[in-house]
Amino acid sequence: MAEANSSDYDVVESLLAAKIVAEKAQDVHINQEGIKKLAEDVMMFLMDNFEDFYTLTNKYVHLYPEETDSRMADWLFVRHTLNFSLWNPKGTKQWTVSGTEGYVALCIAIKRAIDEKTPIWDPNYYTRMTQSELEHIFRSDDGETSIPLIHERLRILREVGKVLLNKYQGSFVECIRSSEYDVDKLVKLLFNEFESYRDEAIFEGVKVRFHTKARSLVSDIWVTFKEQAKFKIDTKKMTSMIFIDYCAPLALLHFDVLRYSDMLVNRFKNSNEPLDHGSREEIEIRGCSLFAVKKICNEVQRISKRYIEEKPILKTKAFNVPILVDNYLLGFLADKTDEEYIKQEPFHYIRTVHY
Repeated sequence: MAEANSSDYDVVESLLAAKIVAEKAQDVHINQEGIKKLAEDVMMFLMDNFEDFYTLTNKYVHLYPEETDSRMADWLFVRHTLNFSLWNPKGTKQWTVSGTEGYVALCIAIKRAIDEKTPIWDPNYYTRMTQSELEHIFRSDDGETSIPLIHERLRILREVGKVLLNKYQGSFVECIRSSEYDVDKLVKLLFNEFESYRDEAIFEGVKVRFHTKARSLVSDIWVTFKEQAKFKIDTKKMTSMIFIDYCAPLALLHFDVLRYSDMLVNRFKNSNEPLDHGSREEIEIRGCSLFAVKKICNEVQRISKRYIEEKPILKTKAFNVPILVDNYLLGFLADKTDEEYIKQEPFHYIRTVHY
């Protein structure tokens, strides 16, 4: 029998894809009691830090350009484009910048380069950049450990830069404009124009597209431009940005929101063999994680009704639950994901350019 072409499959995207995967998962389980407990913790965190309400619910706690920086959109585009496979296998030395790892290390390295007057945001520069220049930008604390997949990063920067220069006047801002400031249109543009954003796999006879990197980028862009009231997004459809770092499932495991089968736990604890992008195990981890975070957001929204009389702002659009949940989980990851923690946890390792 001839194999089906990828075009022969029905396509499901983002949260619907995550829901389908979660319902059919065999080795990853979502624990409803863990969701309830974590949602209570998140709400208590907000109430205990209510003086920071706007920051916690409207801004991602990352390293950003200044809001008035005209390079912001291109800066964020480069950062998210390069945000993939930032961890080395368990038991090996991690790539670190200023004592940080993973996504935060990436943010710091790019900010450092810009402070050093390296125009890393400009495709006129990075389409002609040499590998030694890129290695210098992402130099590690120890001067020895390299950012993973340096050759792939250079190739991808050159590819996306050529698209921007040839079709979008050399700036990601033009991609935003051509998408009419619409999130869904921008996600489609990223998928269609840039191969490294083409994140899809076949699961149970269906083509699933999580759009992890694209959704993270557009969420960042929305936060950046929302004061201008230009960028259109249905906040009820916002996808969590926690998956900017594929260590995210470690947080969900820690809070007993996710549970792995014994087979999966043993595999991760006893082997550094990377998961294949598109494998059943990898899709289950991603799909269940994404759907679990959506459930956490729904539960936080439900719990927040108890506090509306005391804090009426919780009834307004200023209360962005997905951002609050992301900031809580990202804070945990920033504190916990060091080499010692990873050694003790069932950390899944993957090499892919898609996230």
